[in-house]
Amino acid sequence: MKYLRLIPALLLGAMLTACNTTKKLYEAQEYDQVIQRVAPDICDGDLNAKQINYVAASYHKANQADHERIQALKASGQPDVWPEIYQRYCSMKGRNDALKCFPTKVKNGMNYVKLDLDEDMTIARNKAEAYLVAKANQLLDSGSKEDAVEAEKYVKQLSRTNKENSNLPLLQKKMLLLSCDHVEIVVVGKDERPLLVEFADAVMAFDEGEVTENVVCSSSWKIPRRGDAQMLVVVDDIQITPNRLDEVTFKETNEGKTVIVTDHSQNKSVAVSGTIKYMDCDGYRTFEKATVPFEVKSTFKNDYTTIKGDREACSAETLSRLNTKPVPVPTDESMLIDAAKRLNDLIALELKK
Repeated sequence: MKYLRLIPALLLGAMLTACNTTKKLYEAQEYDQVIQRVAPDICDGDLNAKQINYVAASYHKANQADHERIQALKASGQPDVWPEIYQRYCSMKGRNDALKCFPTKVKNGMNYVKLDLDEDMTIARNKAEAYLVAKANQLLDSGSKEDAVEAEKYVKQLSRTNKENSNLPLLQKKMLLLSCDHVEIVVVGKDERPLLVEFADAVMAFDEGEVTENVVCSSSWKIPRRGDAQMLVVVDDIQITPNRLDEVTFKETNEGKTVIVTDHSQNKSVAVSGTIKYMDCDGYRTFEKATVPFEVKSTFKNDYTTIKGDREACSAETLSRLNTKPVPVPTDESMLIDAAKRLNDLIALELKK
């Protein structure tokens, strides 16, 4: 029985503590924290009058402050104000949504009005994105490491504003490559399957001056050092077609003379496909949006023509092809190395974007 008598006292103490905490947050002008703390309880039916009053006052004061700040920012006419304008619209919408579940009598008592901010938010978001993209590009185009480090805050803000922005992958990649000490290129097989050594070497065989001095190559994967970035070239699949000889035979006649003509076509191809991933050293994150799928091909094709019969029966077109001859078909290894060189060119181009 002694413990049962303690329960009401404990509940009363908890309620007083909650009220005191809410009051302190309100007096510190932490209006959004007041709403976040108390609104769920009101939605669940806890209609404590003091708590409701704190939420109502916090809601109106926070919205008024945001509204006045938005108007002042718009009046400045400066393009850099739009990210803040958009965030303040988001805050207003968040508060409005948090109170939607309040009982009708509570909403009426606090003069709650559902806000329609969709159009304003769309305009503000578009202008914020345009500014953030332009500012990040301005900094990154300088090629300076210091500017790239500064650009990071704009790129991150763009990601928070709209993670689907089409400019984001390229900005993330440029920011990473310019701000790091070294870019380590690693060529690996899918699931860390080993690759032909000559293939990996050819992929990483850059000409002098083809890539920047901070690019280094590695034949094995390892977690990059702090301050470095990594371009991980993952070869998912290698397809080598067998040697194929296609033949088409037909007859030509000329002034009673006949010849059998056969057009031969030697064919073979190697296709290498996979993805290029960019990783940073801080937390070893992958920039998924900047991932680049690739497919490079090495193709061999040789056409030649043979005849059986009277050469004088050949058409002019057939005669023009009779100088062609069959040639040895390249080996799998040589074509794979040729595909590696094409992948090397693709990587060099990717680093310059």
